[in-house]
Amino acid sequence: MRVDEGFNVTYGRDIISGVPQQARNTLVVTMEDVWPLVKDVFEKGVKRVHFVTTLEVGALDEFVSTLEGIDSVVGVGGGSVMDVAKYVAWKRQIPLHQIPSIISVNACFTHMVAIRDKGRVKYVGDAVPEMVYVDYSLIQKAPPRLNRAGLGDIFSCHTGLFDWRIADKAGKEPGWDQALASQTREVLNTVRARAGEVRDVSEEGIQTIMEAHRWVGAMCHKYGHPRFEEGSEHHFAYNLEFVTGKHVLHGELVCLGIFLMSTLQGNDPEGALRTIREAGVVIEPESLGITWDEMKTTLLTLRDYVGAEGLPYTVIHEKPIDEAFVETVKRRLAQV
Repeated sequence: MRVDEGFNVTYGRDIISGVPQQARNTLVVTMEDVWPLVKDVFEKGVKRVHFVTTLEVGALDEFVSTLEGIDSVVGVGGGSVMDVAKYVAWKRQIPLHQIPSIISVNACFTHMVAIRDKGRVKYVGDAVPEMVYVDYSLIQKAPPRLNRAGLGDIFSCHTGLFDWRIADKAGKEPGWDQALASQTREVLNTVRARAGEVRDVSEEGIQTIMEAHRWVGAMCHKYGHPRFEEGSEHHFAYNLEFVTGKHVLHGELVCLGIFLMSTLQGNDPEGALRTIREAGVVIEPESLGITWDEMKTTLLTLRDYVGAEGLPYTVIHEKPIDEAFVETVKRRLAQV
């Protein structure tokens, strides 16, 4: 896997002490459970520490308005932290450094910020970090389940490419690009071949996921769209959060969506399920804190949600989801 362009990244063990800080003028954006792991590195060199509790745009704007005197921001944590750090850097136009503590999403390698506006996902902004620090020691301290979930925003290429092809045949923009599709399949195959390393959260597994995240981020920016890696599987995830009001680990929820939507697509759902399970990603709804009543509501309202939100054209526009489909996927997920 080769990344010809994209964000600067450095890999290693115990490397976060090398993150630049502007003496007493740095904001660290993190989470309460992550801060103890890095407190000794940053505590004496920062002006303020912010623990992320929300991605709602109103609350974020109110927070940013209190940041006079801050001249750099460091994000240390997962996807929500990466997004808030990007939002601050974009709004204040200050340098940004990102330190993922888990590899569950690609937020540290994307330009835009996935905020929430009254519970709905909106993408805004443009922020590129000076450097992304992938510290194996820090990442391996997290529960393995959180890191295995990193498969989601990469393996979504399996359903994303299929949806993009459907959209192209229906005359929807952007049009199909064979070169990008071929590159995407190469990255997808590399990650699938290393599913065991992902499960083990080995250094190879961490770097495989992060380089794939980096490539996806670079291609989204280069081509100006995410059609090759985001489709009906993400639409399912967005609707489930909207229907239930629950926050489910993004990568696990997307992997559940990949199985569901590949089933709807007729796109090798058994192969998709096999890779997900080889990587150790949890997707059984009960284990995610989701009831089957909530699943049923989410699936049966999915087409209406996609239409109301104006989401891109996918298999959801072409194939109906009924109660028989819900029962089919429920039985399959119950099988060991």
